[in-house]
Amino acid sequence: MKILSSSRTLFFCGFILLVITNIIVLAGVYSNRSGDPDAILILTERELPLLYLHRKENSGLALQIAWRSTSKDMNYYDQGNPGWLNADKLRELGFNLDDTYNRSNAGSTYREVLPKEVYIVLEYDGLFYKTAVRLAEEALTKQEILLKEHSGDKKFQNTFKSAKKRLQQERINKSRLFAVDAGLDPRLLRKKYTDRSRFIITTGVVRATSYYNKKKEIIGYITKLSVATLHVPLDQRKIFDSILVHRASQRNTILPPRYEVKLAYGSRLEPWIVSVRPLQPDQVKAH
Repeated sequence: MKILSSSRTLFFCGFILLVITNIIVLAGVYSNRSGDPDAILILTERELPLLYLHRKENSGLALQIAWRSTSKDMNYYDQGNPGWLNADKLRELGFNLDDTYNRSNAGSTYREVLPKEVYIVLEYDGLFYKTAVRLAEEALTKQEILLKEHSGDKKFQNTFKSAKKRLQQERINKSRLFAVDAGLDPRLLRKKYTDRSRFIITTGVVRATSYYNKKKEIIGYITKLSVATLHVPLDQRKIFDSILVHRASQRNTILPPRYEVKLAYGSRLEPWIVSVRPLQPDQVKAH
């Protein structure tokens, strides 16, 4: 009888814990979505690609927030090491770098500096993205000239094809969402980035490290966004069914966006899907 009573007690405690957890989660969702949203953006598959989650017991569908950053010379993308996230910016974000800056083992020391959660600013279809397109165009023009000078050389033929593909990707399916700034006070960031249809302010994790490029430099990395995926509500799932059917065969194809998402960020700077609509081929040019 004691064993039975103990099992019932454990079951009851587990049930109560589950209920309390759900209440806390739902309260957080309600709090985030109450009042006016901090930002509302119209994004596409380029910025919110499908992330299919499969489990033995269950399957779910989510969208992943695809953001990008640029290197110091604006030539490298799709990395979490923005050129603007330098030592001065890291200090502004609260990293204490002074004690270890002049040590000979700075590289290993900085790896031990704990990461911090800060506020990240993401810009949609702004200067960083336009620069990415321009640099891809310039790279292709340069490779066209070299290919004419070395028309029979396979090396230049392959380089030209790569440059052409890079430009196609930038114009058609690469994300236009770039990390452009970070701070500790979201209100100050919102005063600086006022357009709520272009700038997202959310939380993310930053870490500091060092590297040698002629001289020792301290740099920062955005390792992740605190909320990086979005659950697709059941009533919106039908829109994605045909995409999922053809997903495997289209994996290596440069496709234009096939859907558009109205995305909102609430008072807690957490996102949710407001609505989704399919894009027809004649609508793609505008997206």
